[in-house]
Amino acid sequence: MASGLLHALYHLTGRLLAAATIGAISHGRIEVTPYLLADFAILLGIPAHDLAALTGIDPPDQTPPQNPAAADVAELIWDIRTLTATQAQHISDKANALQQD
Repeated sequence: MASGLLHALYHLTGRLLAAATIGAISHGRIEVTPYLLADFAILLGIPAHDLAALTGIDPPDQTPPQNPAAADVAELIWDIRTLTATQAQHISDKANALQQD
């Protein structure tokens, strides 16, 4: 799962993080910076100031522009959460096959 999150984060924000970093953030060992907050807001498809209000973390002075694909990716992530691992793998395999055609 971390691999998919890392790919989505990289493609939407340009930020390259290690899986260990995401794990450390999720376990509270690394603090979320304003820039990470902005990146996570893009990934979730919500305004950074809204996420800042929910988390109490100040957003950066300048937030990056919203990636046009972010809302679609956030919706896809929300929809895929109900699938089994086998179903998600089937969709991934099918998408990879379509890209190769």
